[in-house]
Amino acid sequence: MEKKKESSKESSLFGLSSSRSFEEIMHRSSSYVDDYTLGLQFPACDCGCYYLFSPLIGDGPCQAINLGIHVGHTNGSKIEIPQLSGDPNRVFIVTSLICDNKSYRTLDFTTYTRSDVIYSRQGLDLQVADVVRIKGSWPYFEMYYIDKVYNIIYELEGCAGHAHWVSDHIQTNMLYSYLLFPDFKFHGTITFKGISHKIKGIGSFDHVNGRNINNPNGPGVGFWHADPIMWDDKYISNGLFYYDHKGNPYIKSGITTLPDGGYHPSDNFEIEYIELEEGVDYTGKEKVKKVLPRKWRAKMVANHGTLIYETNPIEVFDPESNNKLIEPCIVSHVNGEFHCQNGKVIKLSGKGYNEFVSGAINLSKLN
Repeated sequence: MEKKKESSKESSLFGLSSSRSFEEIMHRSSSYVDDYTLGLQFPACDCGCYYLFSPLIGDGPCQAINLGIHVGHTNGSKIEIPQLSGDPNRVFIVTSLICDNKSYRTLDFTTYTRSDVIYSRQGLDLQVADVVRIKGSWPYFEMYYIDKVYNIIYELEGCAGHAHWVSDHIQTNMLYSYLLFPDFKFHGTITFKGISHKIKGIGSFDHVNGRNINNPNGPGVGFWHADPIMWDDKYISNGLFYYDHKGNPYIKSGITTLPDGGYHPSDNFEIEYIELEEGVDYTGKEKVKKVLPRKWRAKMVANHGTLIYETNPIEVFDPESNNKLIEPCIVSHVNGEFHCQNGKVIKLSGKGYNEFVSGAINLSKLN
């Protein structure tokens, strides 16, 4: 009798019970990330990066931000970004602000090297010269960036709600892990030309560690499209839509917190492009013309319901020439519906700020 009690106690410690469903037992963890995983993991990796894409809440002048730090270059030849040389000694910094419908984006591939980087071997505490500082421990993070080209200072702090892992990417040129915090709720200050703006948002904050490899049997990059959307200033969705260099789907998955704030992963996400336009690609100071998405429809199917939406771009302009810009990463108004399993339909409105990187696939020839 005593032995049966111990067995029952041990079973409860592991959360196992005959009353639990298969879905409960196999539900993917989304609640914790250790300090080692949050760090750069050098020298085991050639590169590590942290990126934030987020629309901003409200109708103020600051509309969206994209901040990124890449310590060690990936091999960018497969994604047609020659400035990414594959050199683990180089540093790549992105600072981008959409403000009053103008795009202030600075890409720095060459100014800094690993000798300008100080980082913790135990967790996330990273500094690059006097322009970047990121630190934190799950689920709280702080970010500080300076864009010296446009005289913009970003000071942010916030909290992640969930952690979402995407299967390791094993491509022709790269092997890397992809960790996504899809609902990073943050607030802070953007100081632009000496004027401070209080901002807040719910964005997609991700962390990648990777190695440059030579894998001729792996998929090359056709294109990738990450689609983070902030719904009703409260919930999020983020679908990942990747094609390989031969035009085959590579990753079509995602996650949403609709309609209850919970963690709801999806293994079924697709985008249908309904408007394309020729625009500029992000390749440093060069302006390379590419066919880019402008509007799209998307569908995300999860176990608890289906999200359907359509985007409409917010026009942005070059801050120097005032000419209209067609960029890979665009801010959009989004309208959608969430179809619950019980038949209820929830109408939604939101804002998105996607990440699109082109490779071997011309979108105009995809269908």
